[in-house]
Amino acid sequence: MTKEEAVGTVASLGIRELGVYNGSLADSWKPFLSGDDSEKLPVKLVAALNNNDSEKVLLEVVRSSPEKVLDGMEIAGYLLGAEEMILYLPEAETALKAELEASAADRGIRIVNDDFVDRRCFEGCAIHHIATTAALADGFAGSYAPGVYAAVRKNGVTGELKKIPYGTKVSDIIGTEQGEIKAVQIGSRLYDASALELEIDENFPMGNGVITVFDKTACMIEEAEKRLYESRKMGCGKCTFCREGLLQLQSFVKDITKGKGKNEYLPLLHEIGEALPYSTMCSIGQTGADFLTGTLTRFESEYDGHIRKKACVAEVCTAFVTIYIDPELCTGCGECMDVCPEDCIEGKSGFIHMIDNLDCTKCGKCIEVCEEGAVKKTAGRVPKLPDRLTKCGKFKKR
Repeated sequence: MTKEEAVGTVASLGIRELGVYNGSLADSWKPFLSGDDSEKLPVKLVAALNNNDSEKVLLEVVRSSPEKVLDGMEIAGYLLGAEEMILYLPEAETALKAELEASAADRGIRIVNDDFVDRRCFEGCAIHHIATTAALADGFAGSYAPGVYAAVRKNGVTGELKKIPYGTKVSDIIGTEQGEIKAVQIGSRLYDASALELEIDENFPMGNGVITVFDKTACMIEEAEKRLYESRKMGCGKCTFCREGLLQLQSFVKDITKGKGKNEYLPLLHEIGEALPYSTMCSIGQTGADFLTGTLTRFESEYDGHIRKKACVAEVCTAFVTIYIDPELCTGCGECMDVCPEDCIEGKSGFIHMIDNLDCTKCGKCIEVCEEGAVKKTAGRVPKLPDRLTKCGKFKKR
């Protein structure tokens, strides 16, 4: 089989680049294969996770099928005439590197432990997702099955990574009734519950392959702030718009969760969020605002609640929440006083305890430890409480 025939096989099988940069693999090779050989620059081939992949669930492809990943790199390197082949593994995966090093060396592949692929250093080079090279190996072994990888994350726990065929509905992957779901994050993008009816096809943006399910207890603005902060931590700082843009976005969104938001923030969030994908070099900046823009378009009412009504519907943002001790339920046991890290609960045995809300950080430890359910959290009106130490059972609201 000639190189031209091999590239034609890749095209006819419909093998695609997986991860953030979804598209035809054969088409992505055209710049490297066109033109006179004398005019071509030396090509380097890199296989890695996307820079924005903090979950690293797709690393399971390397763990479970290392030979496929390496074989696929070798095939791509041969077809592109690569002078060097480099496999990037996360910085912490030193043991995995040691396990694969001999096999990689036999193929002329160098392994690097680094969480970040500097696209400036590899400008004009072929950079593929590790799942793409595994698919390429399957293609030439006659076992290629079109589809994507996905793992479902519920209640903070990520499930098993599975290969999902095209045509599968999101609801079939998640396995949860729509009424229990508030939002769904697929890769870096956020959808409302209607996403359950979407079908996964070859153009669907799966990103890192993680499908995160949110129920009614989640505040989407607080979730956006956490993801912006995570993107900032991963960034290298060299792209000005990524560095400054993500900083501005996180600052605005954090203000909103702290009850300091302003209506004029919203157009700025839209403007910066929409510009980031076109103003940065790698997937960290290009996808860093995806979740945020999803909240702006699909959960606009939550911004209105936080900014205008000063309320968090999920009662997550502590700026809009008050923690108090119900005088009718408190037994004066002292458990809440013992766990309070700020020492802001006053009381003694047999007396109704009181929280000093000026010092309270609303960490919630007192709520967790109270067996009587006397320590409560509310985003609404607080009932009348004692203003001095009062014996349990003796407090009268009027």
